Amino acid sequence: MTPKKRANASRGKKQHWSPTSLFARLRSVGAKCWYVIAAGTVVLIGLFWFAITPERYDLEAGDISYYTITASKDVVDEIATERNRDEAARQVEPTYFFQEGVTADVMHLLTSVLTQANTVQQYGKATLEQRAPGDTRKQKAYAFTTAEIEYAKALFAQVPLADYQINTLLRASDQEMLDLNENITTAVENTMNTTIREGYVNESIQYLQQIIGYKTDMDLLQNVVTPILRKVVQPNMIIDQEATRNLQQEARDSTEPVIYKQGQNIVLARERVTVNQLAMLRSLGLLDDANMDMMMYVGGTLMVLLSMAAYVLTLLLFGVKYLASPKLLAIQMIILCVSLAASIAAKLVDLYLPPVLLGAMMLTGLVGVASGVASSLTLGILVSALIAGGNSTYGTEMVNLLLTSLISGAVAVAMIRNRPFRQQVLLAGVVTALTNILIILTIGFMTDTSFSYVFTHAMWSAAGALLASLLCVGLDPIIESAFHLATPSKLLELSNPNHPLLRRLLMEAPGTYHHSIIVANLAESAAEVIGANPLLARAGAYFHDIGKLKRPLYFKENQIGENPHEHTNPYVSAAILTAHTRDGLMMAQQSRLPEEIQDIIIEHHGDTPVMYFYHKALQQANGQPVDINDFRYDGRRPHLKESAIIMLADTVEAAVRSMAEPSPKAIEEFIERLVRGKLEDGQLSRAPLTLADIDRICEAFSAVLNGVFHERVEYPAISLEQLKVQGLRSRVVPQGLQSGTESAELRPVPQLDMKEGELAAQEAVSGQSGQTATEAPAPEAQAADLPQPGEAKAHEA
Repeated sequence: MTPKKRANASRGKKQHWSPTSLFARLRSVGAKCWYVIAAGTVVLIGLFWFAITPERYDLEAGDISYYTITASKDVVDEIATERNRDEAARQVEPTYFFQEGVTADVMHLLTSVLTQANTVQQYGKATLEQRAPGDTRKQKAYAFTTAEIEYAKALFAQVPLADYQINTLLRASDQEMLDLNENITTAVENTMNTTIREGYVNESIQYLQQIIGYKTDMDLLQNVVTPILRKVVQPNMIIDQEATRNLQQEARDSTEPVIYKQGQNIVLARERVTVNQLAMLRSLGLLDDANMDMMMYVGGTLMVLLSMAAYVLTLLLFGVKYLASPKLLAIQMIILCVSLAASIAAKLVDLYLPPVLLGAMMLTGLVGVASGVASSLTLGILVSALIAGGNSTYGTEMVNLLLTSLISGAVAVAMIRNRPFRQQVLLAGVVTALTNILIILTIGFMTDTSFSYVFTHAMWSAAGALLASLLCVGLDPIIESAFHLATPSKLLELSNPNHPLLRRLLMEAPGTYHHSIIVANLAESAAEVIGANPLLARAGAYFHDIGKLKRPLYFKENQIGENPHEHTNPYVSAAILTAHTRDGLMMAQQSRLPEEIQDIIIEHHGDTPVMYFYHKALQQANGQPVDINDFRYDGRRPHLKESAIIMLADTVEAAVRSMAEPSPKAIEEFIERLVRGKLEDGQLSRAPLTLADIDRICEAFSAVLNGVFHERVEYPAISLEQLKVQGLRSRVVPQGLQSGTESAELRPVPQLDMKEGELAAQEAVSGQSGQTATEAPAPEAQAADLPQPGEAKAHEA
């Protein structure tokens, strides 16, 4: 059979579907993705139908409406217009004219009132002298009788005062009255020479009280001066009623009528229908007509299908991976439906208020850039089409909404894609609001002659962008929590050292905790240089070894004293070590960690063998065959950049720790050898890494580890007696107060010969190296996936 015939035969076999294969296809991941898309489309169609349906009602004036009725086109509300005109008339400032002779009348009345006040004061003074001649103390303690109070009130008939007020005036001294007369006369005369407008007399009195209060007794000011001012002060600027009425009429004439825009509520549910509302409904043709326009629903359905086709096509071109996961598609459909529902609700307030950018902002931060761009296109089409929800269309408004969705949506995606944090989302809302204003003004200047209308629409459109950002900030945590997404905010939260699992790791497995910290630094640095997600790399590194919490003492970094592996069968030891990935996955699932971190936990060792115990088993096998697969991890090989980076960082950190002389050159060569071993073993075969990426990862690892294992200068041990003998007394230090370390740090070191210093440094380094070389290798170097051939020798060294 020729190759062509074999291909045709193979194709014919594939086209033959059995019920079992059909059922399997219906349950496949691809089929589930289409189910999610279909369900989301159905919900969108329902929402769109709800938004464009113009209902017909049988109502009379005074009836209770059981529905909220919206306008299918613009209509003037006469009652609201009249109310606004009345309000505009009330806001008009009155016109005043100057009243001649008011100042003279006020000063004459003031003189008369002050004369009576002085008479009352003299009466009080005479009464006190009569009751307690020459005795000031008794005069102060004397209480005026009711008859005396009433007589004093009769003397001060022009200004009615209460008993306590007249009592204050009766007890005033001659000097106090002299000051009162002078101060009040001067202040009132100066004030009346200015302007006191009708309706603002109280403000003028308060000003006079402040002026007079500086030189007048407080009791006299409150009890006597204030009543006098209220009696005598009058306005000299009188309202011109005729001119004011003319201005109010001009304000009424200039008030714009209240227009109900298409989609705006006319009658709210459970409200009584008024005559004016009935007139508006009748003018819109929403009364006594039970006919339904089925073509409107057909057009709405086709509009939703076309918009969803545009969404899917955009993802096929720029983000096909977002169509391959039912979970991601469910998130996208939910956000599209929520965005459309919010837009429908906001449309009831104003045509330009719908938060069209909500989908783009949320999907960019939660899913990806391609999904955000696609939602911007789809929601722009749907929301702009909602303007045609009645019997007429608004061409300009549709164009405005579509352009703001596309252009501002692109701006929002560009701002959020690399930094989807709450603050950045709010900043994107402000920037897109300004962009919307620019778009609306640009189109309005070309299509409308009324700047006020155009500017109002621009402000509503800006409010819609701000509303979208606020809703995004509020809804993001809900979606993030419901679907356990690894968003930047969630990753920052997981990176908090106070996370329960990290606290347990610190307390129960401190060695593993500090190992994870170094691995996190390595992984984050490498992720940054290759364009991966550094936050995911750091958070994944923190949690990659949480499975060791189940048996922490079986891992070298947590052991203090005896190593239990020395008395354990190598098969058992290998099983314990390799189980920590499965244990970690179970703990991550119980703690509801994001799936990406769960993947890192199960993938960070891949299926590498534990070479240390494999060699130990070979030594104990006495020539019997040993299956290396019994010593392999049963995890998956990394399929994410971040999990591959953490696999390499985990191996490199544990292995470099066992190096005898971790010099920069040795660290770099050792890292390259370890990474090459992973490549040769095929552990990175599924990871989306290029060879250039791997080179940059090695360089990042070297830079971090060189900082961790950098050389230190050994401080010379110089005693206080030696310094005294050498005559170094530049600092006076009390004896017996310094430790040896303080002595070495606070005193100058005598100059040494450079050659002698180099020889001493070499001897110190060689001494430390010899001491380190005698230490036993760490069994967890095996857990660092002691790689195959080339790595085993390095670790055994």
